[in-house]
Amino acid sequence: MSYTTMPAPLSGSAASAVRPAWHGVLALCVGQVLLWGFAFGLTYKAPEIDSAEQFIWSFSMESGYWKHPPMPSWIMHWLLQVFGPSIALPFVATQVCVVVALALTWRLGCEFMSPQRSLIAMAMTSLVTYHNLGGDNFNHSLVELPFQAATVLFFYWATRRGHLRLWALTGLFAGLGMLVKYVALLPIAGLVLYLLLDRRLHHRRTWQGLALATVVFVLVLTPHAIWLERTNFLPFQYAHSVAQPMSGCLEGLRNLFEFGLMQFFRTLPLLACLAYVFWPRKVPDPAASASLLPVLPAQERLFLWVVALSPLVLTTLYGIASRTELQSRWGTNAFLCSGLLVMALVRRVDTPQMLRRVLVFVVATHVVLSVGMTVSKTALADHLHRKTRANFPGAVLAHNAMQVWKEHTDAPLRLVVSDIWLGGNIVANSPQRVAVLIDGYQLRSPWVDADAVRDCGALVLDNQTTGATGASDNSPALNALMDEASDTGVWNLPWAESQQEAISSATGVVRWGIIEPAAPGACKIR
Repeated sequence: MSYTTMPAPLSGSAASAVRPAWHGVLALCVGQVLLWGFAFGLTYKAPEIDSAEQFIWSFSMESGYWKHPPMPSWIMHWLLQVFGPSIALPFVATQVCVVVALALTWRLGCEFMSPQRSLIAMAMTSLVTYHNLGGDNFNHSLVELPFQAATVLFFYWATRRGHLRLWALTGLFAGLGMLVKYVALLPIAGLVLYLLLDRRLHHRRTWQGLALATVVFVLVLTPHAIWLERTNFLPFQYAHSVAQPMSGCLEGLRNLFEFGLMQFFRTLPLLACLAYVFWPRKVPDPAASASLLPVLPAQERLFLWVVALSPLVLTTLYGIASRTELQSRWGTNAFLCSGLLVMALVRRVDTPQMLRRVLVFVVATHVVLSVGMTVSKTALADHLHRKTRANFPGAVLAHNAMQVWKEHTDAPLRLVVSDIWLGGNIVANSPQRVAVLIDGYQLRSPWVDADAVRDCGALVLDNQTTGATGASDNSPALNALMDEASDTGVWNLPWAESQQEAISSATGVVRWGIIEPAAPGACKIR
């Protein structure tokens, strides 16, 4: 049968079977957002560093930013417009990204297994720690997940049904994924690899669809590509500056081993669930083999294996080819289809008892992990006087900033000059809109023009703390602005200590300086 004439896989009774499973999908997704989003949001006193960065960048919708493409910052911009700043906002937004990706992979699984079986796969995938413990940062890697999942789903539909609109949507989500993070190119390359391997798709309709997807992909990326050219490819310069080269063959082997070991640890909860559910409890009846599910058709097996493994394999090959040290976080987008692959390999018929066992294990694991992580980084850390980003007194910092500013001028505080960490905490805890000039460099905050510091005035903050956040890099631009301050002082923030202990032990040290506005009425920050 030609793929261009193949009917939609889910129709009639098959489509109706999806509807009850939606209840489980929705319950798991809502439960994960509520559990993790509010566990972080209600216990953490400060955003994580990547979330702090998004708070700052979202001040202005740029075509790109000095470290990354713009999509996550655009999303945060609109979230702030709707909900206003809060500590909880990035945590909840991150979990929404994760569960949308999980729901899309569930829908993909419904194409070649039962909806209930795909639900089991989705629940198992949620146990990969990138999708739970790692969800405390609203960063590019996690925002990428729903765009990657949508690209894979629409690509699958496009290759099976042949509709040009599905190819156009594939190109759209692939382009949007690249606007989130350039690493989206790896799963896209995996899809192209599958297309080359499956010779049954090599016909004119496929090439027409692929051409349309490519055109849409290029159109989506064109404004950002123009920005890259005009800024001399700033994000690539940043990536090159932070990349750690492998120093030799043995060093490369060690790095590959450590990277693989960390990915194994990230999947341990999923593997534990697999063992709990499928470990034999009695000698199997030979007659039971008759009830095993049939093996997936060859085309579906090829698709699933390539889509599931290509992100991790291509990431590893990139590290080897470029002789660049692999960072453990680079595996964030590599496990979206891990549950589907597991359930495609396990041929045992799914039963209500299996689904119940999986859901009990998954829910219990999520609860244990969320309580353990939040308590260890907040209440336990406070008790042990251990500084973490989670127990940093961001609200105290913002209150001190507003208070000292009001003591020196009647003009509103419009501009802060600081590192990403302090600036992000100011934005997260300020009722008014505040721009941050990152480290004093206009290149990193192009929405602050050359006259803004003089006209608007600025609160200059120098993070001199040693601890979980580390002290600020010695920024010459920030130091120069601090020298222009008409008044300076030091705060000792109560970080994992009482205020009195912070003063006596000189911890949580932040130096501040006031540059009073010369022309508040002329203050313009876009």
